[in-house]
Amino acid sequence: MTKEPCNLLWIIGERGLLGSALKKRYPSHQPHFTLWQPLRPPFEWERPEILKTQFATQIELFKNKTAQFEGWTILWAAGAGVIGSSESALKGETKNLSFFLETLKNLDSSFLEKGTFCLASSAGGIWAGSQTFPCIESSPECPISEYGRQKLEQEQLLKSLNKQNPILKVLLARISNLYGPGQKLSKPQGLLSQLCRCILLKVPLNIFVPLETVRDYIFSEDCAELMLRAIKKIQLSESIMAPSVKIFASEDPISISDILGLLHRLTGREPLVSYPNQTFSILQPKTLSFRSEVLIESYQFKPLVEGLSELLDYQESQLQLGELPFPEAV
Repeated sequence: MTKEPCNLLWIIGERGLLGSALKKRYPSHQPHFTLWQPLRPPFEWERPEILKTQFATQIELFKNKTAQFEGWTILWAAGAGVIGSSESALKGETKNLSFFLETLKNLDSSFLEKGTFCLASSAGGIWAGSQTFPCIESSPECPISEYGRQKLEQEQLLKSLNKQNPILKVLLARISNLYGPGQKLSKPQGLLSQLCRCILLKVPLNIFVPLETVRDYIFSEDCAELMLRAIKKIQLSESIMAPSVKIFASEDPISISDILGLLHRLTGREPLVSYPNQTFSILQPKTLSFRSEVLIESYQFKPLVEGLSELLDYQESQLQLGELPFPEAV
């Protein structure tokens, strides 16, 4: 059988903000990547026994398909956890990843040695307790929330798999604050998406941190593009590598106050915000900024003002179609 001179790409979490951006960007990297899109029912994330069976079935199908290709890539972009999620929910997401990796680990080494596994992780969660900025890949890890601790635990699962199978290439993608059209508004995250919606609906948004809070925001398609480039660089390396940790961030931090100013300039409306009891503010540091020193790319990021404009246009079209959900509580 003649093998395709490219990588079979499986995106897990393809319906999320990052996953959908990866699906949108991958064609620009053909023929290096070919997307695997099996017809299957949705994964039963809340039902572990069923999920294990689904993983085993899909991994076997994927393994069989990879026989036609020189290599494979699994990109894990699944998970709905946020800073305020319960400990049990966050540990459940780590457990789901462990189920998947246990199944993968039991496959023969000839399959694993031609593969790459990329895990979408959280720069903010892992470095939330840092006192020195910008954080770089070698900065000491210091999570201050269960969310950050579970992200580190998930990374450790990948490191363990790599230790047992050193030829398997691993990329740990520590991402800043992802934003863009299509973000799930039911989740208590995505400040930029939440602000845009509240401006369009003319309702106030509860902000649980000071307006001086500084964060880094990266447009979803920018992040997806850079992740695919980083994966290709790792795959083209002929040497056996330890897991690569890489920051994905715009490296242009901004305060919430300045974001409100940009939205006012774009819409001509003063954003309505309220400041309830800041219960989770102790888990949200005042400043987080990042700079990558690994797998560097020359890349022109989408300016935040352009990303916000695109986000507003997207939500405006949703509003016109009656598909922009109203906040559950204001």
